[in-house]
Amino acid sequence: LLSLRGSVCLYNGEELGLPEAYVPFEDLRDPYGIRFWPKFRGRDGCRTPIPWANDNTFAGFSEVKPWLPVAIDHMTRTVAQQEGDPDSTLAFYRRMLAFRRGAPAFAKGDFRVTAATAGHIAFLRAHAGETLWCAFNLGESPLRLALPEGRWRAAPAAPFAATIEGGETVLPPFQALFAERG
Repeated sequence: LLSLRGSVCLYNGEELGLPEAYVPFEDLRDPYGIRFWPKFRGRDGCRTPIPWANDNTFAGFSEVKPWLPVAIDHMTRTVAQQEGDPDSTLAFYRRMLAFRRGAPAFAKGDFRVTAATAGHIAFLRAHAGETLWCAFNLGESPLRLALPEGRWRAAPAAPFAATIEGGETVLPPFQALFAERG
């Protein structure tokens, strides 16, 4: 998503890796969730408060009871817990967003798919003399991919640890490579 053209919208809690919360029926606010319970639980599970800290009743979100409850299973992924961890989901999102901000080709560049299967996709992004090749392994097995013609180097600011050897890369499962044309 952060490699595609245009504006990016992150969903509430995505940067913390929060799963959809279970909201008990008595705490629901969404009319659809109330009307169609239990077949459809509504949208409230995606709207619970962001857990900032795990040292008070409402996770640092508020001093008073919020509109929706704080999800208990979110308390292991608070901002405070992830803040100092360089391997956290929050740290990854911050690095990726900084990488995106530093590469105008992501926001404004042309988009051309160079390879795509059910298990991977690779595309070029180009703008104002900058060309990036983005390759994603969406599968459970390592993937060997040939790079487009030309000289390429792994983008040092990208938050992935992929390598280029010769004219190809081997991507571990569920990993990506961002390469800059040299």
